[in-house]
Amino acid sequence: MFAQSREFPESRAVLDEVTRMKKYFIASINNEPLELNNYRIEKFDLRRNFEVFFSSCYVRSRKPEAIIFRMALQISQRPPEECLFIDDRPLNLEVPRQLGMNVIHYQDAERLRSELRKYRVEV
Repeated sequence: MFAQSREFPESRAVLDEVTRMKKYFIASINNEPLELNNYRIEKFDLRRNFEVFFSSCYVRSRKPEAIIFRMALQISQRPPEECLFIDDRPLNLEVPRQLGMNVIHYQDAERLRSELRKYRVEV
């Protein structure tokens, strides 16, 4: 798994642009074992973009379970309608949508840029 971990430069560029604006609270919700999670955070310098990681290995819940999304909302003190959750798996978008979060189905960097603009996130 470590050797298969790779970064997607076009997508990371979008994330870097959003981060540089310093207008948004950016968090990660992911399903990973502890060692892989820590490896990827370090290897890809994810702390430069994400303020917090709601990782399944830390919170003992995983997507698409509602508890991981509720926990992220409660800890971040953000109302769901002000949140935008992005995931490449449609199944993982159902619960956040039900909780009132805005969602984007990630397919590629260019579509992500277009979808972000619909939510007034300029990139």
